[in-house]
Amino acid sequence: MTASPVLAGLLETSVRPNRLRDTQWLDRYLASADGSREPLLLGLGETWRDTPAALVRALAEVPASAHGYQLSMYGLPRLREALESYVSRTQRLDRHAGDFRVAVSWSGTRGAMADYAQLVRDRREGPLTATVVGPSWDYAGVLEPLGFRLRYLDVSRTGWSLDADEVRAFAARGERTDLLVLNPQHNPTGESWSEPALDALLDIARADGSAILVDDAYYGFADGGERRASAVERILDDEVLRDSLWLAVRSLGKQFHCNGWGIGAITASPAVLDDFVNDYRARRAFNTSAVEQHAMAVWLEDEPAVTAYLRGEADTFARRREGLADALAGAGVRPERVVAGPAAPYALIPVPASFPGGADEYLEACAVGPGVFMSGVWPADRTLDRTEPVAADYVRMFLGLDAPGLAEAVSRLHAAGLTEGTAA
Repeated sequence: MTASPVLAGLLETSVRPNRLRDTQWLDRYLASADGSREPLLLGLGETWRDTPAALVRALAEVPASAHGYQLSMYGLPRLREALESYVSRTQRLDRHAGDFRVAVSWSGTRGAMADYAQLVRDRREGPLTATVVGPSWDYAGVLEPLGFRLRYLDVSRTGWSLDADEVRAFAARGERTDLLVLNPQHNPTGESWSEPALDALLDIARADGSAILVDDAYYGFADGGERRASAVERILDDEVLRDSLWLAVRSLGKQFHCNGWGIGAITASPAVLDDFVNDYRARRAFNTSAVEQHAMAVWLEDEPAVTAYLRGEADTFARRREGLADALAGAGVRPERVVAGPAAPYALIPVPASFPGGADEYLEACAVGPGVFMSGVWPADRTLDRTEPVAADYVRMFLGLDAPGLAEAVSRLHAAGLTEGTAA
């Protein structure tokens, strides 16, 4: 097929571009009889479009100093100041001024998490266990190479929702947590955790003296103005946790469709943040991406434009969720079988029972047949306790297309017999 300009610019043919199985499936699909249709890439949480126009324009207006080495490991000063104001305002931290500081993350949150995990590793002795609410993002890929063993509280067994009583029952099993990972606007379920559930998790850190990593990747995503649980606010409200070892990362790429910039916010107590940016971050890389940092500072300083943009995003993704639900219902998938909370841009759909190989077999069939690329709810194979029953396997669909595009994805799946209730 003739790939779209975006896809053509991303594909590599002279070398194997990566080791992802999706790449192999994409090659097979493009070489197939159905490959004349544009593949629908709904696995990776990326659109390659919709970046705010004012943010893009700001890239052309950077000072000469942005093209050279930066002197502050806290990030470009103008962006650091804008971020501290933005984080404080949006996460309700104004009353805690002085108890936290904010720095810029300039090489992606994955690298920042790895540097923080090394800091935790250096301050703890013996084998370390990290507790994560699953299904989850690939925290294992960051933590396991540093010697952490991951322990999952798996919400797929409890109706895809985090419940405070379930958290307390999990904690009562008695295993110590050395690092508690929090993702309150949860990927992949889209649930914004309730404050009682979040507090029950923080009780684990309080009881065990755990370090805390807050992943706020979707805290500001599609922000419609509703109150949502802020883990950093809850930590700072607690005298014990406030003085503990904690750090929060918050991506800006998810909110503003600029994942390739690798820019975000890092929030911690002043002493921890100083060690983190001037020791652990400096071991890996100097402060870079100042061109993008300057553009982001200009954008964030226009608070009315940012607010209007995020409200528009909230409306857009609400329409996409509704459109997808209608399309799936028309294809015979019962609404109660679909998981699509408002706090993240994903929907979880069930794997038909006719796929004994589960999600992996189903994902391959959807990709190489009708060209609909999705992902697992777990980003990679992980060692999980499967002694308890699981209702069904699910896959994750990124809501990166408009409602007609998502409807086309469901139509392709349905026509190929790949929706629940229609598979052969």
